[in-house]
Amino acid sequence: MKIIDGHVHIGKATWCHIDAQADLLIRAADRAGIEKLFVTDFMALTYDMAEGNEFLRAQIQKYPDRFYGYYTVSAGRFGPWIIDQLDRYVSEYGFRGLKIYSVPPLQVIDDPYMIPVIAKAAELRIPILAHSTGPECESLARQIPEAILINAHMGCCPQAQGDWHRSIASAKNHPNIYLDTASSSFDNNMIETAVAEAGAEKIVYGSDLPLLDPALQIAKVTESDITQEQKELILSGNMQRLLSRRDSVLL
Repeated sequence: MKIIDGHVHIGKATWCHIDAQADLLIRAADRAGIEKLFVTDFMALTYDMAEGNEFLRAQIQKYPDRFYGYYTVSAGRFGPWIIDQLDRYVSEYGFRGLKIYSVPPLQVIDDPYMIPVIAKAAELRIPILAHSTGPECESLARQIPEAILINAHMGCCPQAQGDWHRSIASAKNHPNIYLDTASSSFDNNMIETAVAEAGAEKIVYGSDLPLLDPALQIAKVTESDITQEQKELILSGNMQRLLSRRDSVLL
């Protein structure tokens, strides 16, 4: 079965003593049976956005058959420059998504300054991996209904207080909110509940590699009590469909 990992990190994260270079990620992906990795740079998330995104661009050039790139925006308060950069990285360098990171109260993804960035991503027809809360995603979904938002960790993160039921409700009530399976915590029937409430077509597989083991994250899907067709949608079909939105622009 083809697997696309929609939530991967590359580079150095000194706060958790990680140095995940491309070869490490590819070896881990090969062991787990993952064909493509959708990657965010650690440095771009927390330290130097420009340098981190440029580092990721160089890695994608080396391994174009294995990596998709998220252009990472750590804050919306850079004005027109950040929108121009997003456009360049997608239109010229082939990045396929936008990553935004919510760290309340310092940064929330529905900050007014972030709205033009989200609108640009919607115009470019790329998915947005939003490390955030269900209510934040709902706010953006209402303001920019053309945007495709993937709620990272399905709410199983400190920002969302682990409230995955709330994130599932957000995805159920908004056609442009999706759920990402990556999380270090896992409750019984989490995948089954998401499928029953929001639908398998609204869930994408993510591992959070190298922070978490991709094989274990895959097992959360493959060992859940859902149909084989639903598992395949989560592990690859849904992400392929989201990526095809940008492909239709390029044809």
